[in-house]
Amino acid sequence: MPRKKTQRGSEVVLAQRILRLNNSDLAEAIAEDSRTCYPTDQPSKPLQIEAVILLVRLKNTFAMAGTGFGKSRIPEMYVHLFAKSSKPVVLVLNPLDALGNNQVQEKMAQNFTAVNLKKLTFNQCVSDEILRGAYNFVYLSPEIFLNNEMFTKLYFNTKFQERLVLTVVDEAHMIYSWGLVASGKAKKSSAHKRHQDKALFRPLYGDMGRRSLKSADNLLEMFGPQDQIPNKSLPPTLVYSGTQNTTLQVMKVINQARGTPTGEFNPNSTLIRRYHSCTGDLDKEDTVKGFEKKDFPMISCTMALGLGQNWKRVRRVFHMGCGDPLCICQMMGRCGRDSKPGLAFLFMEPKRRFGINKIEAVTKANKQMDNTRMDCLAITPMCLRIAFSMDNLYGYIPTNRDDPNYMKEEQREINEGFPLCKCSNCAPKEAEMLQKKMSVMDIDNFEALLDQPESFSDPKLVPKKKRRAGGHKNHTKAPEELTNELAAVLVVEFKNFFCEKYGTATSSLPEEHFAELEAENVAERLNNIQGAEEIKDLIGGKTINAELEMLYNCVVNFQKDC
Repeated sequence: MPRKKTQRGSEVVLAQRILRLNNSDLAEAIAEDSRTCYPTDQPSKPLQIEAVILLVRLKNTFAMAGTGFGKSRIPEMYVHLFAKSSKPVVLVLNPLDALGNNQVQEKMAQNFTAVNLKKLTFNQCVSDEILRGAYNFVYLSPEIFLNNEMFTKLYFNTKFQERLVLTVVDEAHMIYSWGLVASGKAKKSSAHKRHQDKALFRPLYGDMGRRSLKSADNLLEMFGPQDQIPNKSLPPTLVYSGTQNTTLQVMKVINQARGTPTGEFNPNSTLIRRYHSCTGDLDKEDTVKGFEKKDFPMISCTMALGLGQNWKRVRRVFHMGCGDPLCICQMMGRCGRDSKPGLAFLFMEPKRRFGINKIEAVTKANKQMDNTRMDCLAITPMCLRIAFSMDNLYGYIPTNRDDPNYMKEEQREINEGFPLCKCSNCAPKEAEMLQKKMSVMDIDNFEALLDQPESFSDPKLVPKKKRRAGGHKNHTKAPEELTNELAAVLVVEFKNFFCEKYGTATSSLPEEHFAELEAENVAERLNNIQGAEEIKDLIGGKTINAELEMLYNCVVNFQKDC
């Protein structure tokens, strides 16, 4: 929404030569002015130009377009019409603090100055810089905008109002969640918890968060071993989950599938890294830059990163657990933003406890409630592309083809020449084949596998080796007479070792640390013991310094004598 300004005083206004143009000439001027700012193969779109014209005419403007359309360019094109020396300021409201980081980097890449105001970084010094016009774009969250006393003083300062040329509300459909503090829902909201990545989304689907997926093991079959597909050949992927623990569990499962156990703890992993509020600002910056430079192909993150980034190289998206359908639709839009095909996997529970698990039960429920929408998304047999569109337009997920709104949207897609939908409801057999062959997917065969999954052979799944109940490797058992003799020797040797080390201590006895049971465990593995560490596992851990070495020497000497 642009501020209505006059040419009095020191207010920042557009030049009269621009204001006097008619809409046709103004459209040409806007297109020409923005041509030097963007690549030649990405010219300004008619809808972008139309929105800028409305802003020039001081009209409040709503821009509704799909993810990847380029809505963030509209304020850039508008600000570029002002004289740079006038230092215009655009205020951008994001649902969360974390969402502004990526957009600040984008604006700086376009030679604009930008800052993301956070609770811990917004101080009087930054406020003074904004007042002087040091930043063209100021990003902040509703928490700062509504509840920060310092920003309130800045916002109503006359000098700031003179520089303010535009206020942008990003993700405007979520404005209603701002009122949670004043309503009773605030008690169930995590908006004031430490993990701000979750603050926006829990209120939007109520108690559904308690019924999210319990495990990320579903990802195991999605990735092949590293010796078959190198990390650099994997399609760029984002894996969304809702909590700090789940983001780490996702990394653990993917590393397990790739044959690189404990790789989730490698900060320089060339496979997958994490983006979460707990990782810190510097680590977040390293993760974003590393992904942009193609140092690694995957990020395990929460939805905050999904709403804040505009990467064009992302080809796959995995969404774990529950969430608002509208937010899930936005996460799906993170892939395929370069006009190439994208692939989105939504992991749903087959049966939701206390949820709606049959289509017949939907008629008795309120379709527009958050929990009902998520349940309907999991069970609907309708086209998912139309379902998400209807959720955006009417606030519910269709479950019946006779729905008038469904029929209307279906006909609209036909009239507009939409390509055939390939979702799992429209093409179930192809989707099932694709899921089975996901482990062989790489950058080179990505589109071919999407178009013709039947032309690829099923991957050879290596059966897992069953572990023994005790967790130990197979071993050959020594003869009973030898094990009995060795067990007796070990007990005597440990008693002598203990007495030499502690004397005749009365507070602790040798039998409390090593007795017949531990000695028998060691003696039974006489033919398989290769080092002191194996003895540690057999006796339940080391309790005394040099104990393991002493016992291992006894075993070695006994083997020699045999």
